Amino acid sequence: MADVKAAIFAFIAARNPGLPPGSVTGSTSLVTSDALDSIGILDLMMHLGDRFGVEIDEDSFDLSNFESVDTLAHFIDDRRPA
Repeated sequence: MADVKAAIFAFIAARNPGLPPGSVTGSTSLVTSDALDSIGILDLMMHLGDRFGVEIDEDSFDLSNFESVDTLAHFIDDRRPA
């Protein structure tokens, strides 16, 4: 799962180069923080789906999956092909 978290952090850093280092942590909400806007969240999900071979359907866009970086990493890791 560490690789999924690293991919999330790298995506956020690339999308928001002005964010101070360390301002996004595992407990940072992707919904309520300034880390990503709504389009950024959609782009992140598509990026993670492609990178880790996870099929993302519209039910996956439940806000509970974006409670934190850690929550999203678990969500993606749980759906990765073996």
